[in-house]
Amino acid sequence: MIRDHYILTVLILISYIILQSCGNSESSPKPLPEVAFLGDVHFHDVFAEFQDGAFEGLLIRAGNEDKRAVVRTMEAQLTSTRLFNENYFTFLAALDDIVERGIRYVAFPGDFTDDGQPLHLRGFREILQRYERDHGLRFFIAPGNHDPVRPFNLEAGKRDFLGTDGMAQPIFSTGHPLCTGERVLPDNLQYVHEPVCSDEVVEFGYQDLLQYTSEFGFTPREEDLYFETPFSSYSYDDYSFETALFAAEYENRLYEICHEGSGGIFREEHFTSCFYIMDMSYLIEPEDGLWLLSIDGNVYIPRADADTSLLNDPSNFSGPGNAGFNAVITHKRHLLDWISDVTQRAASLGKTVYAFSHYPTADFYNGAEPFIEELWGEGRFQLARMPSEYTSQTLARHGLQIHVGAHMHMNDTNVYHDEDSGKTLFNIQTPSIAGYVPAYKILRSNRGGRYLEVETSILDDVPGFDTLFPLYETEWETLYRAGSELIWNRSVLESASYREYTDWHMKELSRLRFLPREWPEDIRILLSSLNGFELLIFVMQDKGITYEEVIKRYERAVENGFTGEELANELIRIDGDDFDKLIDRANNRIQNEGFVVTDFNEWNGSDLSIDFYRLRNAGSLAHRDIPPIRMDQYRFLANLLNDTFKDSLSEEKKLISYRLKILLNTMMLFDGGEPDQNFRIDLYQGTILGK
Repeated sequence: MIRDHYILTVLILISYIILQSCGNSESSPKPLPEVAFLGDVHFHDVFAEFQDGAFEGLLIRAGNEDKRAVVRTMEAQLTSTRLFNENYFTFLAALDDIVERGIRYVAFPGDFTDDGQPLHLRGFREILQRYERDHGLRFFIAPGNHDPVRPFNLEAGKRDFLGTDGMAQPIFSTGHPLCTGERVLPDNLQYVHEPVCSDEVVEFGYQDLLQYTSEFGFTPREEDLYFETPFSSYSYDDYSFETALFAAEYENRLYEICHEGSGGIFREEHFTSCFYIMDMSYLIEPEDGLWLLSIDGNVYIPRADADTSLLNDPSNFSGPGNAGFNAVITHKRHLLDWISDVTQRAASLGKTVYAFSHYPTADFYNGAEPFIEELWGEGRFQLARMPSEYTSQTLARHGLQIHVGAHMHMNDTNVYHDEDSGKTLFNIQTPSIAGYVPAYKILRSNRGGRYLEVETSILDDVPGFDTLFPLYETEWETLYRAGSELIWNRSVLESASYREYTDWHMKELSRLRFLPREWPEDIRILLSSLNGFELLIFVMQDKGITYEEVIKRYERAVENGFTGEELANELIRIDGDDFDKLIDRANNRIQNEGFVVTDFNEWNGSDLSIDFYRLRNAGSLAHRDIPPIRMDQYRFLANLLNDTFKDSLSEEKKLISYRLKILLNTMMLFDGGEPDQNFRIDLYQGTILGK
């Protein structure tokens, strides 16, 4: 009897242990707090006050009160990859959305301000402090190439603030050549006021930037469970707030960098132009189990001819915009050892690491790089910012697994799997709220869990986004009355929502900057002259046309005053072929694919070029603005051209249709790739689930 009771007791204990074990298994682990990632905010305080009184701004009605606005011109916005002004209102809308969702932690993967100027930093800090105080949010920053622009303070400014009477107002720091008299504005600049000089637009280096932003992750708080930098020497077990606070000071976060590569213990004898600058990287545990790894990916490579006697001269350094993690591998090698150490310790302690930095860690073009180089040229489309496969491999082998990047203003997801080590790196690209499509990412997972959920929150409706439109009206009217060749489309100001406004930004950016500066002349001619059906007819010709012939036909048509249909006919003209038979063949092909001719007549080459950039920047988020049938027609044309040019012979590469094949294949790759909106990552299998 006693023996039976003993056995029963043991069985109960075993059952209890099993139940407890199941309760702590991956099927029901403890949830970690959600983290929102806001990339490329490029905060510009449109209601900033110049403390020196140098510029009072422009009077505008904002809500129920009159305010003074400090803004850039619309012309500047529509030729830039970011909106300078309206992102102020979008930033507030994003924070309100985060509050409504009940999210407490917000991370910024770089470019949180526009060039780290005190004019904007004060407003940025005030907003973050207000949302901490009123809503309990906590903010964590990683620096980007716009904050800081150089490791030390840089005399700077902009030529295109908006001044009185709709004219551009240059504003530069007092030490800038335009304010010291060493340089004057070009004589050919029209509708521009004389420069205003103010140190409110100095671009801060690390030391001053840290003074403004130290409370947002760069230094620990007493309630944090843990904090370290790449240079701190304590362990998790002997951590103290006082020691961590000392380690976070500017002087204790310096590393040596040389022109040829990493300094310090990695420095080689032949290295030259070596300097000590700050690294703002940190690891912080704000809540049990969650490690936020903020990586300072800025690499300011010293110039070969740098003056080492001028230690704090910003001109000694190149900007970090195109360096990214490729240069981290060569010039900030201390970060690799630190990342490896952090991820190993996290695994042993049962911590989940969310790494974030400004720069992507894997291919953000879904394998389109060879096509881009072939048609548009080496280095185009910011290919200099593409991480090499070796870079992705190195980061994966050092344990980096979950990384949120920005910089490219793209919505994308990239996966790099290293076959040899079996490690997988997931790079989640968060788009900019200052461009198309405005959105941010939310990460959620369980402590020690198998899956990571990623959600994309789109900011379509932004209260007050049109507040500044009356100022832009004045700018437009000034240019019109002066007889200027208008550079931007006034219809932008008819936008009924922020979503529509950012789409207009993409359209005008494509028209005014991307197409004229980046695209080959023959492709520009074709896309600006033909509609969808005419493009189909063009590519179905039995006798190919070279891109040189397209340019000659266009020039001939212009000489004869051809426009519209006459111009299209001149480009499509087929020597010695039966045009009517070709039309019939095209109609039959369309019908076999389930299309009708009118479907192709609904769009033209200009629409295609805009859709190209929509897909490049927004991935699947662009599908809301591209009719599904048009995407099907793009795929149809791409497949048709792939069937025509299967071998890519050298003589075929001169044909304009072959070049259209490269263009459309690039578009299809932009539209492909991994899920990029709402999806789950299987951390065990190294895969992504859900389109």
